[in-house]
Amino acid sequence: MTVSNEKNIPGADLVALFEALDWSSARFPEKLEAAVASSHRVVSLWDGDRLAGLVTAISDGAMCVYFPYVAIHPEYQGQGWGRALMEDALAAYRGFHHAALICYEDKQGFYEKQGFAADGGKKALFLAKNP
Repeated sequence: MTVSNEKNIPGADLVALFEALDWSSARFPEKLEAAVASSHRVVSLWDGDRLAGLVTAISDGAMCVYFPYVAIHPEYQGQGWGRALMEDALAAYRGFHHAALICYEDKQGFYEKQGFAADGGKKALFLAKNP
């Protein structure tokens, strides 16, 4: 297994990972590839030439960071790779005032172990339909 900070990950590799996770972003390969390449930071995990996981960060570079994608292929989950990638990503933003992500409820425990917690009465809101 190797870890990379290369942002230009081929769309086919991203789609394969996102399809394995049944994430809707896989339906937009060009946009997904552009989104990852435009991220402030990318940490990816490779098993040979297979993309096994990645973490992306969007940041203002000084105070705030958001992690839109924390994706570990199901075959590699439960082996510590997600934790390792998150530790690497969080270290790059140590000392930032805000670090945030949105997760599925069944993954909340994983993120709590990384130091994330629900923040009082705050809720994540989504635009239901972007015209």
